[in-house]
Amino acid sequence: MMSSLKAGFCIIMALGAGSTVYAERGDPIYVANQNPFVQIFGLPKAEPGTITPSGKLDVGFLYFVSNNSISADAGNESIIWDGETAQYNLKLRYGVSDRLELGMDIPYIDHSGGYLDSLIRNFHDLFGITNERQEGFDKNQIHYQLRENGTTTFEMTDRARGFGDIRFSAAIPLIGRSEQKQRFLALRPQIKLPTGDADELLGSGGTDVSMGLSYSDFQTLSSLNMVLTSHAGVLYMGNTKVLRDKQKHFAGYGGISLAWLVMKSLEFKIQMDLHSALYNSDLKQLGSSLQLLGGGTAHLPGKVLLDLGMSQQLLTDSTPDVGFYLMLRRLF
Repeated sequence: MMSSLKAGFCIIMALGAGSTVYAERGDPIYVANQNPFVQIFGLPKAEPGTITPSGKLDVGFLYFVSNNSISADAGNESIIWDGETAQYNLKLRYGVSDRLELGMDIPYIDHSGGYLDSLIRNFHDLFGITNERQEGFDKNQIHYQLRENGTTTFEMTDRARGFGDIRFSAAIPLIGRSEQKQRFLALRPQIKLPTGDADELLGSGGTDVSMGLSYSDFQTLSSLNMVLTSHAGVLYMGNTKVLRDKQKHFAGYGGISLAWLVMKSLEFKIQMDLHSALYNSDLKQLGSSLQLLGGGTAHLPGKVLLDLGMSQQLLTDSTPDVGFYLMLRRLF
């Protein structure tokens, strides 16, 4: 893991030497629900209402690891979700003109037993939180299983890793900056292609298309040095090779983010993301999602941006118990 992070950092630093940076502050946290049965689809991550300036290339390297340990039953269905999912994602956004941004995401997915189980249990012990769910499983194992009417419909007990489904995106500004206003709205379509292995939960096996709006507001809370962003849209999911008899073809998604510009080189952020159910199932783990994200952005030497933070399950069991993200970004 560390070698991958160091490599990504070195690439960004080397390519960025001598370039200028586009530093619209308050970008939302670029993380989505990493439930292994959800991340196979083309659920968009939050992006701002601003777009990459013409002739500029925005490069980001994301590492996001999430952990869960749960078994549950509902009606004639049951689920075991014990393991970790790590995502290494190269994010590219290029400003073709003042009216068009084109983008691509290349993800590498790793499903494994991971390394966070002991850390999570020790954290729970420290604050007097029960480890009842975690202690029902061996540490650092992977076991994903779905059963219906006594029949196993999916099971994974071995590590699986490889490149996931590649995404192509665009952004078209609808509302832009004026002398009086600092509010931005962009239309953001996206298509996800079935390049990952669906049998190993590296992709869905189908083509997904989404259409969303992203909004950035630098004006309303400017007196508090805060930036408000939000996004919402509709996702169409093509036929999947994973739980095909349960999948839905349409889902809604959205979220809201607040960034506090503490100082020139530091921002604190809090965000809530949600989406409707992607499956027809009585299991909460396959239902609608509400996820809380918190973290910050540091402006490092060399005009590199470092995003750090965590995700937390909120009200539902359809998102991982906890996740940690790191992202390095640079504009060329």
